[in-house]
Amino acid sequence: MGLALMAGLVIKEIPFLLLMSLAALPQLDAERRVAMARSLGYRPMTAWLKVVVPALYPLIRLPVYAVIAYATAVVDVALILGPTLPPTLAVSILAWYQDPDLSRRFMASAGAVLQLGVTATALIAWWCLECLVARLGQQWLARGGRGQGEQPLRLAGKGLILLASLTAFVGLAGLALSSIAGFWRFPDALPQAVTAAHWLRALPTLAGPVATTALIAIGATLIALALALAALENEQRSGRHPAQGKLLSALTLLYLPLIVPQIAFLFGLVVVMESLGTRPRLWLVIFGHLLFVLPYVFLSLSEAYRRFDPRWSQLALSLGTSRHAVFWRVRLPMLLAPLLTAGAVGLAVSIGQYLPTLLLGAGRIATVTTEAVSLAAGGNRRVIGVWALVQASLPLVGFIIAVGLPRLLWSNRRGMRGSL
Repeated sequence: MGLALMAGLVIKEIPFLLLMSLAALPQLDAERRVAMARSLGYRPMTAWLKVVVPALYPLIRLPVYAVIAYATAVVDVALILGPTLPPTLAVSILAWYQDPDLSRRFMASAGAVLQLGVTATALIAWWCLECLVARLGQQWLARGGRGQGEQPLRLAGKGLILLASLTAFVGLAGLALSSIAGFWRFPDALPQAVTAAHWLRALPTLAGPVATTALIAIGATLIALALALAALENEQRSGRHPAQGKLLSALTLLYLPLIVPQIAFLFGLVVVMESLGTRPRLWLVIFGHLLFVLPYVFLSLSEAYRRFDPRWSQLALSLGTSRHAVFWRVRLPMLLAPLLTAGAVGLAVSIGQYLPTLLLGAGRIATVTTEAVSLAAGGNRRVIGVWALVQASLPLVGFIIAVGLPRLLWSNRRGMRGSL
């Protein structure tokens, strides 16, 4: 019934939606909204739902649509957790594309078009649900209930988040235990011995995929950061918000890879590249990753860049500094933490890309993710644990650098914090 696939996608997407919500909250002045509602007698949870959520959801609608599009066409998660008889449509399209019989390519093309229709149907259904909830929500807001049923709702929310977090941590702990497990008989809860033999056997084969993964992720993330900074700096200098003028179409194209199903989008890209005679190369895989890394990097960086205090730039300009010098010597150093955070998000997104690497690399470019997904189809849990832990640790390195590097670089300037 796909219950394991749904549960895995829920656990996977909760951090992303939480991150996007936290990035959007500063635009709403949520504390003042809640305080105003509390002054009218509303309980905290009810106040949040009635005055913050209706204003927050339009700001995160695009990430929600991206999650729906991803869930309807996911391949790597479906290969591991999804049903197999029959498989999901995206997995079937991938199997038809990889079939030795080239006539199956036409079936894969038809399946890709059908996948577009499935995703569009899911998005339309969600939009209809939005309209229904909006209509019912207006009646709920107008009734003015100030706290009925808040405690069960609070407990349910905390319980579900705790359950999702515990499930993720238990999964990681299970992988770690499997990677060092020796002889493990079925009824026993723990292995009878621990060993590092699985790691020692896997280390020689890990070097190549890890290096390729790092090269692709760093290349795609650096290009995405450069493009996002150029777009945001141009926005600041021109004084035009993305919702104005021609920038609207540019942002629509930027977010298009998040809304269009990956299997359909990439299958069409592969057909175009083959018709142009382009052979699978590392730069082509980096380009494929860039299409999906750039929207996430832009979303992560844009709010901090737009909220940067313009007085710093005005002060530097008043001292005779050029606009380019202000960008390099004032804006970028002061936005180091958001830049590194956006870079860490880009690295995490690139490291987790399975389908772009497989299709644009024609299966010839091995990364940690492609190898881990391939091994997941086997039955050797020890080897799976080793590769999956390495895959999980690579994004963690990026976030550790994003948190630690600013503190290390600005450790001698902590006294300037809050001086203005």
